[in-house]
Amino acid sequence: MSSAASRVPAAATASGEAAPDVPRFYAPFRWDEVDEVTRTLGTAVLTGLVDTDLLARFGGEVDRWLERNPDSACPDSGSPVYDTFMGRRTARLQGLLAKAPAAADLIRHPGILGWARRLLAPVCDGVQLSAAEFIQIGPRERRQYTHRDSDAWWFAPRGPDPLCVNAMVAMTPFDERNGATRVVPGSCGWPEGRRPVDGEAVQPRLDPGDVLLFRADVFHGGGANRTTDQFRRGVVLSYCAGWLRPLENSFLNVPRRVAAGLPEEVAELLGYRIHDSTARGGGIIGTHEYGDPRRALHA
Repeated sequence: MSSAASRVPAAATASGEAAPDVPRFYAPFRWDEVDEVTRTLGTAVLTGLVDTDLLARFGGEVDRWLERNPDSACPDSGSPVYDTFMGRRTARLQGLLAKAPAAADLIRHPGILGWARRLLAPVCDGVQLSAAEFIQIGPRERRQYTHRDSDAWWFAPRGPDPLCVNAMVAMTPFDERNGATRVVPGSCGWPEGRRPVDGEAVQPRLDPGDVLLFRADVFHGGGANRTTDQFRRGVVLSYCAGWLRPLENSFLNVPRRVAAGLPEEVAELLGYRIHDSTARGGGIIGTHEYGDPRRALHA
């Protein structure tokens, strides 16, 4: 099939105007088009980007972890409000590199990681993993509050280039009945204070291996799972500018002995590298004893 983006019928907003849909790309992907669409509209679907064998291997490892640790995926932040936001019928796992080794191949997927590096290049001299999270929305789960991930850094100004980008990789089919991710195309360019109204969020259908790309400053949220027997499974990979504090504390979530055995590229994404902006008149961030933090992995 052509790599060009195809369009699905646009959704209607509360005002009756058509909301932008989510462009869908097919292999062989024209990454210049993907980059432009996600930079401006904020979101796109890449069909069949991730190998389903890799997803099956990762899913099996997650299942084995959950069998041994049945309570590890329950919301337990200490904040009742935040735990409700995360979902009382939704299982979530961080620290995936210590729980499911196949996560390393997802995190360094050349298509996803290459896209993240290109979109973040205008604002940094290197990217890092902000979060890697397994998410399983269970039957009868309520719709998640529509939000921007970038609000975690509420003081950071929004601009034409994102500070963080996300890739939601579908492990099972996503549709409107079982909680497909809701995104609001174009909301990365909205003025401060504007929030979505009914009808502005769309729910792209995904099959296993499809990837929903979206900027962290795009309004989005998990959909309601209206089924009684379907579990919507996915893994979201988030990458941020190398000078920004990540959402996930990988230094604690991934033990150093595990990090030491990871491919160098993945260890660097966890923060075991210096963010060096001296070439453009900036400074260095992330040193260990005034040196390269990678040395700490093999001390």
